[in-house]
Formats: sequence, structure tokens, C-alpha cells
Amino acid sequence: MATADDIEAFCCVHLSEAEADQLVGWIAWRTQRNQALAGAGEPLERLHHALVFWLDDGQRAQLLGWLERRRRGGESLVPN
Repeated sequence: MATADDIEAFCCVHLSEAEADQLVGWIAWRTQRNQALAGAGEPLERLHHALVFWLDDGQRAQLLGWLERRRRGGESLVPN
């Protein structure tokens, strides 16, 4: 089972701060939350909030798997 820390570690290595912020926006959209509710901190802090409080264990596992598959396929890691 993927944890928020697993996804954060992946994102620290493979995403820029701008991309991490875009990922927060995508998670907010998918979970029907206002992106501003992730706080006003740095993108990785905001991402941590979204991963911990907006996604359940299954959703975190799906997200990490999706990110890893896209990375292996050379696709953008920022969801459209």
C-alpha cells in the first residue's frame, strides 16, 4: 500500500515545484475540493496535505502506480 510519504518521495525526485502544485490542483479537482484548502505553504507541503487528508489508501496506491507507469512510458507526470 502506498503512503503519502512514498508519493512525496517520488514527486521530490521526478517533479518540479510547479508540477507538484499542478498535481495538487488535479487532486483537488478529482476529490471535489477547493485547491486553496491545501494551505498556503510550499508546493510539496500542499501536496502532502492533499495526499494525507484528501485521498484514502486505495487512491494513494492508484496515484503512485499511475505516476510510475507514466514515468516508465516517458509521459508527463502532471495529469491533464
